[in-house]
Amino acid sequence: MTGTVAIFYDIENLLKGYGSSQNYINSISLKYVFNKIKSIERVEFIAVQRAYANWSDPRLSVMKGEINELGIDPIQIFGFSRNTHKNAADIQLAVDAIDLAYLRNYIEIFVIVSGDGGFSALAKKLHEYGKYVIGCAYFNATNKIFESVCDIFIGIEEPEEHERERGDLEKVLKITNPKVIRLSEQINRLTIKDKQQIINQSKLIINWFKKDSDSHRELETTGIHLSVVKEAFKYGIEDFNSSLIGLPKFVNFLQFICSSTEMNVLRSDRNETIIALRNAQIKSFEALPDIESDYLHSIENYQSILAHGTPCLKMTSSQYLKQILMILSQQNNPEASLDTLLDSINHLYPDLESEIINSSLITLMNIDLFERQPLDKPLSEQTLKLKSEYLDPELTLNKVKEAISSKLSSFWGEHLNSDTLNALLSDL
Repeated sequence: MTGTVAIFYDIENLLKGYGSSQNYINSISLKYVFNKIKSIERVEFIAVQRAYANWSDPRLSVMKGEINELGIDPIQIFGFSRNTHKNAADIQLAVDAIDLAYLRNYIEIFVIVSGDGGFSALAKKLHEYGKYVIGCAYFNATNKIFESVCDIFIGIEEPEEHERERGDLEKVLKITNPKVIRLSEQINRLTIKDKQQIINQSKLIINWFKKDSDSHRELETTGIHLSVVKEAFKYGIEDFNSSLIGLPKFVNFLQFICSSTEMNVLRSDRNETIIALRNAQIKSFEALPDIESDYLHSIENYQSILAHGTPCLKMTSSQYLKQILMILSQQNNPEASLDTLLDSINHLYPDLESEIINSSLITLMNIDLFERQPLDKPLSEQTLKLKSEYLDPELTLNKVKEAISSKLSSFWGEHLNSDTLNALLSDL
């Protein structure tokens, strides 16, 4: 290999959506990402660099210096500004990558800076062109299928791990937002993990925003962004995790905490989330419904719990899972890679959504149903074969049910709602 490289930056993925705070955007370093890529031995000559975003967003102007310094071509994507084409940047990036692979044969290495699972298909197509694919994304926000089909995957830290330290509080907790710094001067941290104490402390934090004069004005006019609220909880509750009260999604946790306050959670048509006073009218935002305590033991929340943490178990209907298991049980090729399995399922069931296929395979891998060889190689270089004891789809379904029951029992302990669990399993 000559080491000639094309790098494609999915800026929206780095931002984790255009709803990120200015503080979060300021802390994103393209130079940090670039240096991580350059550290790979195969990477020698950078021929092309393109970054895809709605560059008309004035908040992204802070990236201009690094873009010029690194010689990155900013590619303007207008679709996100009016939410008319939510995947506009992804589509343009994929089209450009295939175009370069076809027209510029000397480019041998393609780097995709994104954790979006949709780029799995792009990586596989680039392999068909004989290209070497490197993925690069945040450690905890990367689709496992995409990671596995890349020849090399570079994990990077989220920006908050690289924020500039200012004062003792920030050195310990990495808190930078002025509101949260003021909050830290008035509210003591909670260190005990009793469920009711967490709820009480959470309401105290939420109500502080209403009492603080500057924050109150924002609650009436523009709302306060989710990232600021998260930072407040990061200070207010030691090792904060919304799962401690049974809600793995932070947004759902806020809907639950705000249900008994003068505030609620709102979301825009661009998927931006804020909190605001209930009587505030904020353009382009709609209020999310309050979440009451009975939601904790709903099927929807149990599915969310299964999809978070380890092992990741994403629910799929028995109809789809049986179709996939049938293919796997009939797979006679001992050299079947993950790519081969994905292609086989896509070929036999072209109408089956890729997300369903990916979710099913991730779940089956996470409960150890495959023989994987060689074990000392990454998943992308392994062969996968359903273990002989699971060739019967019914036995495999039972194994999936056992894994689901085990994870929920471990999560809830004596508080597990057996009726909800049984209703969840009835579809398998």
